[in-house]
Amino acid sequence: MSEGHVWAYRVRAKDPECPVERVEYLRPAPKGRCLVRFLDRDGLEECVPRRRLVVLWEEHEAWLQDELRMAAVVEVSAHADGSPQYDAVSSLLGDPSLLEGVQLGYARSELCTLQIPDLQSVCAVLGMDEEDLRREPLAFTTKDGLFVGPWSLAVKVAMRVAELNGEAVMQKVLAKEEKIELESVHGWTYTSGRGQTREEHWVPPHRLTDFHARQLMSLNILREWCGKEVIERLDELEALREEVRRLGMLVERAIAELRRCGQGAIAATMESDLGVPVSTLVFRKRRKKRPGG
Repeated sequence: MSEGHVWAYRVRAKDPECPVERVEYLRPAPKGRCLVRFLDRDGLEECVPRRRLVVLWEEHEAWLQDELRMAAVVEVSAHADGSPQYDAVSSLLGDPSLLEGVQLGYARSELCTLQIPDLQSVCAVLGMDEEDLRREPLAFTTKDGLFVGPWSLAVKVAMRVAELNGEAVMQKVLAKEEKIELESVHGWTYTSGRGQTREEHWVPPHRLTDFHARQLMSLNILREWCGKEVIERLDELEALREEVRRLGMLVERAIAELRRCGQGAIAATMESDLGVPVSTLVFRKRRKKRPGG
């Protein structure tokens, strides 16, 4: 901020209902404040929080247009907040191991909007047509180059992420289902505080019922987005692992029987060929799709 520059001032920076005034920046003040002169209030000078100076006055018209367009996007998007579908989308778009450069709006003024600073790069990664996204109803690009889209577009991008990362997403789904199953029996334990004030808390299973139901609905949405082929491949892999485990256990029983019969040398050779004892192998069973998804 430079002395003499004229800024757009708003008492509540993110509130479109609040009027915008012209102020001249005079100098900084303590505690994140600054001294300004209100140009339309007979030169009144006042110390105000710097965050209330939202944009240079010469840019405020474009800023107001962006704000109006954002409000229109929020109006058709905010309904998704707190839904199982929102949980599914946010778990995909919020995971940098799956996709970077995409985020969802969280503040009330941008709730559930899709935001992409570099749309071209993201579309290249996803194999999506940039112009198709730009043609989405109500989608727009701000004066700062941020692409903003409605919830419907967030879902579209998330589905593409699931399609491209089906097996990785399904592994996360399975791990989450296993966690839910354990919590349904043993409850949930968490800690709060720091250092010597840290305390451990336990939430009994019956208090997690509604929370788990919503989580399972979200996981079922992810299953559908991953596609039938991915689930079938995982089913085949599980069946193959189970068969390897079954055959390995047969070999172990045969080795034990050979030793009992005094055929230690043959048993040792078979054991060496088997390699890892079957008893050390862990095969996590796939969780079945829960009802209500």
